[in-house]
Amino acid sequence: MIMLEVKNLSAGYGKKIIFENLSFCLETGSFTALCGKNGSGKSTLLNLISGIVPSGLSFEGDVLFEGESVFKMKRKDVAQKISLLLQEENPVWNMSVRQFVETGLYSFGEMPKNQCDKIVDAALSKIGIADFSDKKIFAISGGEFQKCRLARSFVQGSPLMLFDEPSDRLDYSFQQSFLRETKELDKTILFSIHDINTASIFAEDFLLLCDGKIIRGKRQEIFDEDVLSKAFGAGVKIFNHPLLNVPQLAF
Repeated sequence: MIMLEVKNLSAGYGKKIIFENLSFCLETGSFTALCGKNGSGKSTLLNLISGIVPSGLSFEGDVLFEGESVFKMKRKDVAQKISLLLQEENPVWNMSVRQFVETGLYSFGEMPKNQCDKIVDAALSKIGIADFSDKKIFAISGGEFQKCRLARSFVQGSPLMLFDEPSDRLDYSFQQSFLRETKELDKTILFSIHDINTASIFAEDFLLLCDGKIIRGKRQEIFDEDVLSKAFGAGVKIFNHPLLNVPQLAF
């Protein structure tokens, strides 16, 4: 069943075109990696999928969530259906970690405190930040704050979860555990990641942004020397991971 459909989506700033006529679908329950070199448009695409139009960006086309345009939906309604973890976030208020994670529930309006506490406690525990949930967010490290943001995304409970570089500033072991655990969720997930080799370990479905176009395919189709040379430059070599038996990229 198709959950999300991107239809002839083009975007750019002034005369600078980022991508043109992108069309693809995400099926319910899919786990898809979005890859491409810096500046290829991964963040812009994720913003538009969530109905956010960055300042100065012009676009054409549409994004449909279960047949309805995200650009015509109220933001509160979008938040109940799609969560987006942005690449960068600078908090304004020095709230506690727990209070920050609770903000993921805003789109649901008021709910009984015991129900709210149960949802937040589960997210704090899952991400491994329960031990410092009373700390102020200005007093924690960048990696710890990233974990808080991940917990907030889990709290939001949206059926479609978008992650823009979710493993940024996280230690390697947590990167691995996060991708493993999110894959096991009963969600539709699209995540951008610079490390295509890590993506290959966990994802079978890929979207590859290259020269303003998108290449859609399974892992074995994307990990082709000709395909990846177009996206990342000449000299690409493909080899097999000796332990995990998945394709890897080298230069």
